[in-house]
Amino acid sequence: MLNTGSVSPGAALLRASRMFSMPAPIPAAPGDYSSATKRHSPTATIPYPTHLSVTTPSSSRMNGDWGFKRPLPLRTTTKTTIGAVRIKQVDSMEHITDFQSATDHTITLEKFQELHLPITVPPFEYNSARGDWHRSVFEEDSDVTVIPKGQEREFENKRWKFKGPWLAGMTDGAFEKYLEKQVRGKRTEFRAHLKERLASEMTMQQAKEASENAVEPPEPVLAAEITDKALTAYMRRLRGDLVELYQIVGSFLDLAPLSRDGSNSPQSPANLLLYKLYKMGRASPYSNSGPPITHPSAGLSYLRTRHFQENHPLYGPQAKHTPVEARVVMPRHLGTGQQIPVIGVGGFIAKVDQGSTFNKVRMGVAVRDRNLVVLDLETPGGSKKLTELVDAHVDSNGKVIIRVDDSDDMADLVHREMIGKGNAYEDAIKDSQRPATPFNPMRDRRENDYRRPAFGRQQLGSRRAYGFEDSPGL
Repeated sequence: MLNTGSVSPGAALLRASRMFSMPAPIPAAPGDYSSATKRHSPTATIPYPTHLSVTTPSSSRMNGDWGFKRPLPLRTTTKTTIGAVRIKQVDSMEHITDFQSATDHTITLEKFQELHLPITVPPFEYNSARGDWHRSVFEEDSDVTVIPKGQEREFENKRWKFKGPWLAGMTDGAFEKYLEKQVRGKRTEFRAHLKERLASEMTMQQAKEASENAVEPPEPVLAAEITDKALTAYMRRLRGDLVELYQIVGSFLDLAPLSRDGSNSPQSPANLLLYKLYKMGRASPYSNSGPPITHPSAGLSYLRTRHFQENHPLYGPQAKHTPVEARVVMPRHLGTGQQIPVIGVGGFIAKVDQGSTFNKVRMGVAVRDRNLVVLDLETPGGSKKLTELVDAHVDSNGKVIIRVDDSDDMADLVHREMIGKGNAYEDAIKDSQRPATPFNPMRDRRENDYRRPAFGRQQLGSRRAYGFEDSPGL
């Protein structure tokens, strides 16, 4: 029987310490080259966390015990409500533990999970009105990690993980380096890949001809039987079919799916293949902005749908979800070109579409949603706005994109009643008591204009106007 009672001090330290259980940090998000001349805050929250968030019980936190080599200072770790830190270096050269607070991403994760919002696939680039991106990233046709044998063509663009890069997101220098280090040395392997593909096509062609002639199919053609002359003729034929050549190179290098090349030319190979895959129902949702750096859900939510009804204790099942209170970070201002208001939801800057009701310029909307056009400097925390969540997805840079829209009026009344700021029943009674034909507030004003006295001392309908009295001066 193995004796586990006595262990060395080093083994005991490793068992009780988190030093060797900390995963390596992931790379930070690439910077925006277009914002080099813009204002940047060094204390702003980065798009996604790069280090593990470590927490500890309250009893251990008061003693500075976080499970590391040395205790963390109480003056820094006990001032926050939620005890969470990120360790940048467990033991530095100065014999200190380099850490900082991780409450920003920790609280943001809790806020997002309170929204009960599933992560969906990104919108398809070729025709965004298709509506396929409302599928969850955990559906069988979206969460593809292993391609079944014989279905490579069907699932080749439904994956989210690729060995090769996304060429549309690479700079010129990165592309040249990729060609020099990883592409040019694979010329022999690519010729062997073309021989196997040509042998497979010749085998399929011979089997088709044998089936039409009702004869036995010949032996399969092997790649070793392909001559250099036949391979050269095959390569010349591929140069004439840019779409096929584009697809072969992409499958050999395992490149990320294609996107539009920006030239708006329908004859370009990228656009032709994209249109072909769209018609065949095999277009990739990651062709527009590139594949994600992690799983498409990013660990934010594991829900597959939001199609559930919320039950009100008094009014029963609700047709709409409870609206979410959002912060108006920057109102709409047509003078400066800010036509779309900037809305913050759950710690994220939400996306407001061009066709959203937030952008409808009407007198009623402007009066009702004055906080969308006027900067409120008096309300603590800024002005708020009730919004309806549409969907959310994670782009290739790890940023969470939440789409919001204007909330329903009745859902707003019910929500305000639940938090004690209104009464939906009394408001509904007041609306039912209003006349069917709304009165015109300008009507009395126009009638008074007709009865207003004219210039001078004459008045309409007076005795002097009808000539019964002489005017003073005659």
